[in-house]
Amino acid sequence: MIRDNKITLSVDCMGGDNSADDIIGGVNQFCSENTNDTLLLHGDKQVLSRALDKYPDIKKMCKIRHCDKVIQMGDKPSQSIRGGKNSSMWNSIESVKSSKAEVAVSCGNTGSLMAISTLLLRKLPDVKRPAIAIFWPSTSDQGFNVVLDAGADVKAQPSDLLAYSNFGSDIFSKVFNTRKVKVGLLNVGTETHKGNEQLRKASELFIETFTGGEIEYVGFVEGSDFSSDKADVIVTDGFSGNIALKTAEGTANLIKKFFLDEFSSSISGVFMGLLMKRKLRRLKERMDPRTLNGGVFVGLNGLVIKSHGSSDSKSFYSALKLAKNMCKTKST
Repeated sequence: MIRDNKITLSVDCMGGDNSADDIIGGVNQFCSENTNDTLLLHGDKQVLSRALDKYPDIKKMCKIRHCDKVIQMGDKPSQSIRGGKNSSMWNSIESVKSSKAEVAVSCGNTGSLMAISTLLLRKLPDVKRPAIAIFWPSTSDQGFNVVLDAGADVKAQPSDLLAYSNFGSDIFSKVFNTRKVKVGLLNVGTETHKGNEQLRKASELFIETFTGGEIEYVGFVEGSDFSSDKADVIVTDGFSGNIALKTAEGTANLIKKFFLDEFSSSISGVFMGLLMKRKLRRLKERMDPRTLNGGVFVGLNGLVIKSHGSSDSKSFYSALKLAKNMCKTKST
């Protein structure tokens, strides 16, 4: 239980593609806004101490937990299970298991993080496959939809998809303080005959389960509905969900590049860019994938947040902020 709005976050500082400096930069930004919280920083003590020296004001909030091992981005989950004990990732999850922290945050290898989290925290009763839930910007009143699975498991049976819908609906209702939730099932078309047999069976299961309840099943949805207000929760397998996520990130970066190219290609473009500077800055913030960073592991006896593998300080700050918000949600 969180008391007085204080939480302890357990951070894997050595995972991911970038350096510990990027992680600590995000930690600094988070600490400057959340001065009552405590962060357990798992990793090489010398490296983390050197990074923290740049931010003396937050040292009292951070406790370094030294560990020699690091799980690499290319390691297989089976390798991480066999040889990952006492690594920064393992120990960050262990802190949640032992109730020393309310949530763990890592930008390390997704497969290894899920494997270790499942091993140490265990799955909730009747959960066969945990999933990753993400918040997707949308045109709905809340401004976000919940999408899952975003990459935990490439396969999903109808019963798994039903479990995902319940997890996603619970997250959406608590985060946005609403009891009514619309759920859609991702397919190649909205017609009832579209898709493979598994999806059609899942749709029948959704209809049977949600008819007359607070969760409204709106039927099949398409990829174009990820950002619409048709469904609050969009359910799919990890294969399709992860491709959609990576495609959206790439598209956002491409559009930003196109804008920059156009406004720097001529004198008139530069002039127009200066006139629209404020609006372009706001648009850039809305489209910046780093401000929406973080996936929530669902279906486990503990809270784990997966940050993007290439997280910089801004991205990791966003993941830490999500971690705190999910902790507050879990305590209500």
